[in-house]
Amino acid sequence: MKPVNPPLSQSEGLRPSSAPRRSLLYVEDDPANRDVAQLRLQKGFDMVFAADDREACHLLREFGPTLHAVLMDIELQGSLLNGMELTQLIRGRLNTPRLPSYAADMPRIDVPVIFVTAYHDRYPRAELLLSGGDDVIYKPVDFVALHTAITRVILNRLG
Repeated sequence: MKPVNPPLSQSEGLRPSSAPRRSLLYVEDDPANRDVAQLRLQKGFDMVFAADDREACHLLREFGPTLHAVLMDIELQGSLLNGMELTQLIRGRLNTPRLPSYAADMPRIDVPVIFVTAYHDRYPRAELLLSGGDDVIYKPVDFVALHTAITRVILNRLG
């Protein structure tokens, strides 16, 4: 009799258990949005979160080379740099003499950035892509579309 493989549980998804998990940094100032993202993405990704530009710079320095993608909100309460400026900073393209000390000498990090924003009228897709983003997802977040975008930008970077 041929053995029957048990169906994959939802937590196992389609990823083989031996495959390495992908890591994401989500820069988001709203705790509720961070919580929802954690719940919806934790099955496929290891996640770290930054609530403002200071935390983002710290985590980018610490985890930058190991990140598979960054999810970037644009308007960050309490931050001196917005998400577009943070993206330009990690791309090595932000030229301003008045960077906050925690952002000075930020190493260039080659990681895909997906903007996640509610302000589709204020920040058109073309402007966000020109600022260094690889893709844009508008809030409320469609997590199937977000997961697809993450996979697409990671695969594009791999060649």
